[in-house]
Amino acid sequence: MAKISEEQIFAVTRDLIAEKGPAGVRLTDIARRLDVTHAALYKHFKNRDALYEAMYTQWLDQVDAPSLAITRLPADQRVDGLHEWLQNFVIQRQQAFMADPEMASLYQTALRQEMELINPRIAQLSETVETLMAWDTFRHQRGMLIMMAFTYLYHPFFVDKWNDNLYMPLFESTWLELLPVINNIN
Repeated sequence: MAKISEEQIFAVTRDLIAEKGPAGVRLTDIARRLDVTHAALYKHFKNRDALYEAMYTQWLDQVDAPSLAITRLPADQRVDGLHEWLQNFVIQRQQAFMADPEMASLYQTALRQEMELINPRIAQLSETVETLMAWDTFRHQRGMLIMMAFTYLYHPFFVDKWNDNLYMPLFESTWLELLPVINNIN
């Protein structure tokens, strides 16, 4: 029996999800496809939920990586830089979620089960906004305000609305509504 990698497990799991849907996949199905024992999978993941979490976390890390790799901007570039960052972020999310509906669905299901309004990913994005803008607030409150204002445009709960022709006009109108606040706290 050959050693298996997480990438191999993820690839087979994706194939099975495409065939059976997420609820129809069992670890025994994955093990059979990989020609390994069920116990061999348990060395990597304690159950299907842990496997799915690892899959969508890796996927979301790849999707969000360009947006999280930012540095503090010079003072005269911060407002325009925040606009550009937010715009790129929502477009990047939209494209990624539309291009990979299976992974988007896994992530959406997990979020529904968590029932957390502010999950670690939103907190991380809020911290990124604070870094970009050179803000340093307790629990990243200013960054959280910005990310919550744009929730409709990037949060997976609203993915079915992202094909609307008003998606980017809504982004711009939200930006214009927030601009006085952003300028006031800058």
